[in-house]
Amino acid sequence: MRTRVLPAAVAAAALLLAGCSGSGSGPDAGSGPGSGSGDAERRWPTAEGAERRADGARLLYRAAGGHSAQNPAFAPDGRSVLLTEFSGGYNQGAAALSVLPLDGGAPRKVVEDPDKAAVNLPGTSWNAAADAFAFATDRESEHDEVWLMKPGGAPERVTRHADDSGYSEPSFSPDGEWIVFQQSHDPEHAAAGGAAGRDSLWKVRRTGGTPVPLVDGPATGTDNRQPNWSPQGDRIVFQRRSAGREDWSLWTVAADGGGLRQVTAAPGEHTDPSWSPDGRFLVFSSNLGDLPNAQVFVVEAGGGTPVRVTRDDSAYDGAPSWSPDGQWIAFESAPGGEAHPAALWRIPAPAG
Repeated sequence: MRTRVLPAAVAAAALLLAGCSGSGSGPDAGSGPGSGSGDAERRWPTAEGAERRADGARLLYRAAGGHSAQNPAFAPDGRSVLLTEFSGGYNQGAAALSVLPLDGGAPRKVVEDPDKAAVNLPGTSWNAAADAFAFATDRESEHDEVWLMKPGGAPERVTRHADDSGYSEPSFSPDGEWIVFQQSHDPEHAAAGGAAGRDSLWKVRRTGGTPVPLVDGPATGTDNRQPNWSPQGDRIVFQRRSAGREDWSLWTVAADGGGLRQVTAAPGEHTDPSWSPDGRFLVFSSNLGDLPNAQVFVVEAGGGTPVRVTRDDSAYDGAPSWSPDGQWIAFESAPGGEAHPAALWRIPAPAG
């Protein structure tokens, strides 16, 4: 889920704060839907009549029957959202992929296998150049592999590996040629080698082939997850912690695996990072300041003071994605915390 103020970042942080929900100029004060001049720039087809929270967030989709709607990822044209729907509650049970049109229509299931889990990553899992979205599933094996699918097409398998690890959380490079993903080892099979809880990051060609290592978790004694490629293609953001520790921080790495940089340093769980469409900022989930439930924050990609975006301490807010036009942030929210099914919401992105 979840920095010291850097002098160069103070002014930018102040601009962001001016546009954040919960501040004096938030969505209820002229920058969001229903606020006069802001409507022209922030139109949202499903806004009228949608359930609304006190912080200005509006409901996008709530699944029925105890299902949990998670991991919103915008289509490149911004007109729909890819999502994962878990059948047994938050991160529980079989999982299907659906596409939710943002004109108010019902979601359409695109990948569903009984007793299997197909899961997408929020952020850059849907790519215009490849005309496809990437996801992970165990549909043909006992462990997760990376797959892709063109809208209206059939799932295509990208990776094939024989060990007991899982390949998950795939994200496209902006040119659509590469997919970055995390490799995870479960405790039962990794106990002897000490690889459990020390996930690594790899990249692979969209067309398959031998994966290329980027960040080696076991070799560095770190756990590395949720990679998302920058819009410029030069860097990848991810969450990292030292093995056995609770705190997560945000890091970036060059697309060739070099140039590791830490973005956040404050104590807490800083997770689920992805990029603004211009690559200047990161949106992520965090319990910064010992919040009872994680909320959505934004921080400059080079580091700085995180700015809070959502403000509902009674709910867990996470897995955020920025809309391609830069106007909105979609996220999952579970009332009372992650023990409860989540729904999808959207909130105006901070100004600045």
